[in-house]
Amino acid sequence: MRVTVNRFALADLRVKDGQSMRELARRAGISAPTLSNIEAGKRNAGPAVRKRLALALNVRVSSIEAQLIEASEPVAEDVAA
Repeated sequence: MRVTVNRFALADLRVKDGQSMRELARRAGISAPTLSNIEAGKRNAGPAVRKRLALALNVRVSSIEAQLIEASEPVAEDVAA
C-alpha cells in the first residue's frame, strides 16, 4: 500500500482555513507551483512535506493522506473468494 496526499481533502482544508495556495505553500516551506501540482494530482508529497502541510493547516497528517492499493495487492473481495 502506498500513502499519498488526498488532493481533494488538502484543497478543501486549505479553502476552509481561508488560505490561498501561495500562503499555504509559504507556511509549509514549499513553492506555490509545487503545491499547485500536488493539489492537481500531478505530483506527490513525501512524508516530510505531508507533515509540514498538515502543520500549516493545523490538522493531523492523516487528514490529508490517502492510501492507494497497488495493482499487485489483493482487493478485499478477491481475498474473501
